[in-house]
Amino acid sequence: MRKRPKICLACSAGGHLRELQLAIGTIPERWDCYWLTLKTTATQEFLKDKEHVFLTNFQPHRKMTLLINSIQALFWVWVKRPKVIITTGAGVTVPTVFFAKKLLGTKIIFINSAADVTEPSRTPRWIEKYADLFLIQWEELKQVFPNATYVGVL
Repeated sequence: MRKRPKICLACSAGGHLRELQLAIGTIPERWDCYWLTLKTTATQEFLKDKEHVFLTNFQPHRKMTLLINSIQALFWVWVKRPKVIITTGAGVTVPTVFFAKKLLGTKIIFINSAADVTEPSRTPRWIEKYADLFLIQWEELKQVFPNATYVGVL
């Protein structure tokens, strides 16, 4: 039997997690998926019966968190070997996207946050160059990301 490709569902906790849940619909029921996010009381409860990994939050003003997150991301990319990453960001997912794309050629699907109406945050500006499919929820962002695909608000 042929093994199905592994899909990584990567996001920060809170609103990013909720948007990713809305975006993926029944994908986790039909595909081999695992979640990659931050460890909070809410994410622990949501993921208790799902395959998942928790990473240290990458905070740009605290350099050590970037180092720790990057080591964790590299480890989990190598162990899990995702064929596709579907992500809504934010910072916690950046090193994972980088290592998966560079080392494995993983396909990256990025869904920009609905909170970014006319001006994007840092994460989409960085991930855009690695994304195979870059989705925006507001038409106004086509001015910033002309190659993005507008899908409307989730």
